[in-house]
Amino acid sequence: PIWVDELRASIAARVSTLLDRLAELGAGGQPVDFMAEFAFAMPVNVVCDLLGVPEADRLGFRRSVSDLAAVTEPGSAHHDLSAADRAAVELDGYFAGLFAERRARPRADLLTAMVRANDRAQHPLGGGQLVANAVILLLAGFETTIGLLGNGLMLLLERPRALARLRARPQDAAAFTEEMLRYEAPVQLTGRRATGPMAIGRIGVAAGRSVIVLMGAANRDPRRFAAPDRFDPVRPDNQPISFGGGAHYCLGARLARLEAQVAFPLLLRRFPGMALAGTPGRLPRFNLRAYAKIGR
Repeated sequence: PIWVDELRASIAARVSTLLDRLAELGAGGQPVDFMAEFAFAMPVNVVCDLLGVPEADRLGFRRSVSDLAAVTEPGSAHHDLSAADRAAVELDGYFAGLFAERRARPRADLLTAMVRANDRAQHPLGGGQLVANAVILLLAGFETTIGLLGNGLMLLLERPRALARLRARPQDAAAFTEEMLRYEAPVQLTGRRATGPMAIGRIGVAAGRSVIVLMGAANRDPRRFAAPDRFDPVRPDNQPISFGGGAHYCLGARLARLEAQVAFPLLLRRFPGMALAGTPGRLPRFNLRAYAKIGR
């Protein structure tokens, strides 16, 4: 099996390669789009390294994942979801093909481990279920990490003292990452269905009713976090709920945290004169709080 903690060295190597690319693109002071050249490129390559997706196939995932993730937007059931349907069919077909390859020619990757574990299971998943798990791992592995990296960089650029602290104390990267997740959660809300009658405060919720959970608001709850609107990387007992909780806790949470903890210190050390070029552009989404571009 491949464990997330064992990926630290390979993540650092991937980050170093991408930083070389940023330096090349920015030679002579040219602005570089951080979101396209780093925030997307790093997590998609990391999760695809883990799964065992061929490098030549990875760039095409951005459109497919973005289209598929549109179903998480509030009111999506009332919009045209044909692009999401096409993306789901494309990704399902792609991973079904990879699983067939791994059965014929096993490799040292997560897809092979999934096939072997499923084939040995007393109650194995059907082919469609196995493929669906791979697609979820892909989505969980990089869609929200893109937002975390972009949001985190902007928080640092807007706060020179915090940026200088992290550059001087890279060992604080874990604490900085938690505060980035709390202050600018990449996913602002999620949905749950009540399995039985319950009460939320003074409001009763009947069994089977849907509930929208505002994670971004909970992360700024003054009853839980002192001075919640202040970015404070040394905040004690900082436990944001940006990745959800319970049975639906985000599959990619540990990987996303590790990527941010590795990436930010290396980025700040490599580019001590880094500064914002132009006006950053937000992604036009309600649920996913992220930047579409930073630097161009």
